[in-house]
Amino acid sequence: MADGLTKMALGIFGFGFCKASLGAAYMTAMGSVFSTVGFVSELNFMVPMLVSSLLTASALVLMVRSRRLLSGALRQYPAVISLSSGFLLSAGDLLSRSPDGFAAALCGALCGYSSTILNAVWLDVFAAEEDTASSTVQIVGALVVQCIASPLLVAFGRFWSCTLPILSVGLSSWLLSRKKRTMSFPEHRTSMPAVPPERRDLTLAYLCVFALVGVVGILHTAVLGSQSEHLVGDVDMWIPLAAATLVTLLLALIALRSPHPASVYNACLPLLLLILSLLPFLGDGLGGLVGLVMIACYDACSMVFLLYIVDSARRLDLSTYILSAAYLGGSALSLLTGLGVGSILRSLSVDYGLSLLTLLAFAAIYPLAGVLVFGISKARRQLGPRTSDSNSIDNAFEGGVEGIAAASGLTRREREILRYLARGRSARYIAEDLVLSENTVWAHIKRIYSKTGVHTKQELMSIVEKMAEGKE
Repeated sequence: MADGLTKMALGIFGFGFCKASLGAAYMTAMGSVFSTVGFVSELNFMVPMLVSSLLTASALVLMVRSRRLLSGALRQYPAVISLSSGFLLSAGDLLSRSPDGFAAALCGALCGYSSTILNAVWLDVFAAEEDTASSTVQIVGALVVQCIASPLLVAFGRFWSCTLPILSVGLSSWLLSRKKRTMSFPEHRTSMPAVPPERRDLTLAYLCVFALVGVVGILHTAVLGSQSEHLVGDVDMWIPLAAATLVTLLLALIALRSPHPASVYNACLPLLLLILSLLPFLGDGLGGLVGLVMIACYDACSMVFLLYIVDSARRLDLSTYILSAAYLGGSALSLLTGLGVGSILRSLSVDYGLSLLTLLAFAAIYPLAGVLVFGISKARRQLGPRTSDSNSIDNAFEGGVEGIAAASGLTRREREILRYLARGRSARYIAEDLVLSENTVWAHIKRIYSKTGVHTKQELMSIVEKMAEGKE
């Protein structure tokens, strides 16, 4: 009991201090900016950070797909050194004589690399936990720690705002190394779900986050330097962070396995559309409410997405590194796109005398509604024809499973586990659902492989599918 609580505390405080340090690095541009305007602190820092994150995420995907990076093998120390170096360069004014923008660009690149690696390492650790509830509690607890620690790290002047994040990420690194000593990681995970409905579900979840982060980029970049800058300049960034943390905590309590990002998106969408539709008419009167609501919705969806990544990795036996890289790299690309669209909107407003707030409302509503119309509706349409024939499909699937089981002489328990395997479920998911130890499940899986003459789950799914087609 005490050992389990210690492991959970390591995860809660380790990931919490890590997120707090990364948040401080982002919002202060590695300790060089203290009069921030909204979500986008400094464009000279922001763009290199996003490009660096995108490149790092792409490299992670390539390494995993080429089998050069296995679960649990990614090292945190280069990222810790990179993040600390950025703060040291800023604190010591070591690049004060460099060309304009060079120091911010270098710090941004270091921050983007560090953020991508550290988030991927931590999420991989949580996905390797023995049960889903433990990882959920640790992630939510870490977000609470982040909410408390983030404002404290930047509250005591420039020197301490550079020093405290270094100490925080150093402590996080030590806690992570202690936690990993007692953990085992799966040898191999697949890169994509085997079943089409689960692929569509995964795609929809990513689209929800990418749409929100893109709109945040559009909103903030468009109004920077304009008479409407108060829409984001009046936002205290701790308030949406605290609100999003509270929402995530409540959702995690309601759905302990994993709240779905699409559920958060659907809940936020009516409020976002209302705010944006009023923007052309009441923009000045809304003050910082627009920025506050937009950032809080994005923060909540992104926090829930951390839980979703871990749950999907465990439930579908997917690589956490690929899921994390797709999330972080895709978010970076979406925000870059939003920054570009925002700059174009501002230019159009000036050159053609158009209302910036009207342009902003239209540009923001389209991607938000687009995800709803082309994502959620498409998924429902694709699932619709299947539901009318669901009985025959289920019967064919059961027939395929029973046919393989009878031909191979499987026991009752092995038949039960075969049903899970044929649907692409991981050993850990099966163990949790059937209340068995993971070692017991693996023993059954190996016997199933031996009796059926296959070597991988994909082969097993293929022969069940072929058998089911013959039963239809």
